[in-house]
Amino acid sequence: MITVESIMAELRQAFRPPRRMLLSEWARENAYLSSESSAEAGRWQVIPYQTGIMDAFVDPAIEQITVMKSARVGFTKIINNAIGYHIHHDPCPMMVVQPTVEDAEGYSKEEIAPMFRDTPCLRGLVESSKTKDSSNTILQKSFPGGTLSFVGANSGRGFRRVSRRIVFFDEVDGYPISIGAEGDPIKLGIRRTEYYWNRKIVAGSTPTIKDLSKIESLYLQSDQRRHFVPCPHCGEFQYLKFGGREKPFGLKWPEGRPLEAFYVCENGCRIEHTEKRAMIEAGEWRATAVGAPRHAGFHIWAGYSYSPNATWGNIASEFLASVRDTEALKTFVNTVLGETWEEKSDAFDASNLKTRLEEYPAEVPHGVGLLVGAVDVQGDRLEWVVKGYGDHEESWLIASGQVYGDPAKEQTWLELDKDLKTVYTHESGRKMPMRAIAVDSGGLHTDHVYKFCKPREDRTVDGLSQHVYAIKGVGGAGREMISKPTKNNRYKCKLWPLGVDTIKDTIFARLHLATPGPGYIHLPTWVDDEFLEQLTAEKAVKRYKKGVGTVREYIKIRERNEALDLTVYALAALLSLGRATVQRLAIYAAEMSVPLQVGPPKPPAPAVANPLMQPPRPSSHLKGYGKGWVNSWKK
Repeated sequence: MITVESIMAELRQAFRPPRRMLLSEWARENAYLSSESSAEAGRWQVIPYQTGIMDAFVDPAIEQITVMKSARVGFTKIINNAIGYHIHHDPCPMMVVQPTVEDAEGYSKEEIAPMFRDTPCLRGLVESSKTKDSSNTILQKSFPGGTLSFVGANSGRGFRRVSRRIVFFDEVDGYPISIGAEGDPIKLGIRRTEYYWNRKIVAGSTPTIKDLSKIESLYLQSDQRRHFVPCPHCGEFQYLKFGGREKPFGLKWPEGRPLEAFYVCENGCRIEHTEKRAMIEAGEWRATAVGAPRHAGFHIWAGYSYSPNATWGNIASEFLASVRDTEALKTFVNTVLGETWEEKSDAFDASNLKTRLEEYPAEVPHGVGLLVGAVDVQGDRLEWVVKGYGDHEESWLIASGQVYGDPAKEQTWLELDKDLKTVYTHESGRKMPMRAIAVDSGGLHTDHVYKFCKPREDRTVDGLSQHVYAIKGVGGAGREMISKPTKNNRYKCKLWPLGVDTIKDTIFARLHLATPGPGYIHLPTWVDDEFLEQLTAEKAVKRYKKGVGTVREYIKIRERNEALDLTVYALAALLSLGRATVQRLAIYAAEMSVPLQVGPPKPPAPAVANPLMQPPRPSSHLKGYGKGWVNSWKK
């Protein structure tokens, strides 16, 4: 019998919101593993350490999740379950970002399509991409209440004109630094979530190189959670560490028998592998840092894994097999320990430079024989410095500044030209213009640099010659610091190629010099911390490249490096004046230090040829410029 009460009961049931459900609960009830992507198909079992990560996905107090991980910890399956949860339980628009479009297609076909097929509660909610429905393709899925798109981080097209509540970034250390001129793919993806108050930003990856790893950078911004487990013998909570030979705790094994590996807790207790599961099941996630609000970070490595190939004995065996091969050891650190690999490097700490800042007695102090300049072109400004050089290329930073404006507009360059014509006062009272200025042409405004430099390649400022040249850096070890200039066909402008790695080697060697003298770099007290950070923003690392072997190259360890680039360009400006000029720096410094006489003018002295007043010598005078010649003061 149908009654009003029964009808109302059915209506209440129909309009009742779904019960609040944790992601780990949904996975235990609904998730299945497919044969295409799993060694054992069937119902998925949630591993204890996965629970905390999964439940953060649906915690309203958490907006951003970062997982820095090894292989074999099930992160891809966690993303799969999160997608299934939202399609079934909490529909919304979602996006998955893979390193490339091909990766995105492969993930859709090999992970997501089988999941839709084998998970009973998802069947029928998403149409197959084989149907003629244009809203369901390999890279785009529609379902009641939401959409799911798959994007390659190497293609800006997928980020345009879409809005998504949840974005999953998978294997972010495989992403390009920038998608052409559009910018960082992670920032582009996050921008797609801006209109949702309940958005979720999830990023996970195996890390790569220290200071270059995107996932490491994100993890360091989080609360840096670790999975603490109790020692089954002393009860002390601690998170598992590989340890290494120099540590008294961590993974250990009898000499020559890695398969018998055991764990030593921080109090010295020996824990057998058979005790691992019970220990992990009693564990809990704990934050180890104070990160950005609402940003949960998780670090997990293969030592926690239940995979039959990730026993402590197998991990010890993998380590021993890789310890004598740098590339194999790097792979072990990244994919087994879930940690970044630190390249052997030559880095300089900016804090070491603060102790040597000095107060100059004048705008240009004694010791300087001539001035040169350098210009770096940025998207919204022109940065410049003035450097003074003396005997054996001892140098002084004299001035620096910026011209804010669009480098595509002539007015910005005209403002710069006023700065380049500035005449500085030597301690002796003499006036000094810059004799050569190097302008970087390697960015987005090459034509504007050529147009600016061409009419200024040979001009006179305050009665002395000044040369404004376009330069372009060329990477790679072993190149000469400055090579024979070429000429641009359109603007007939000289372009000087620079061996930037060789010049950086010289600059960093000179930054290590502790006392004034040949090659020493003087820095004034008005230099701020930002300038010093930029000056030391790169380090040289040794890497193995397939087919080439070990190579040495410079990498950025901080976002901005304009001060270093300008120091490189200033040295190039000096070298562009010719070898004879550089060899006479001591003479010029002595001449400049003679006090300027005040009184009736003396009769003009007979004209003496001055190399600085002459047009640039033929490019053949550059022969011999390389690592050895400019550094000959060290011999």
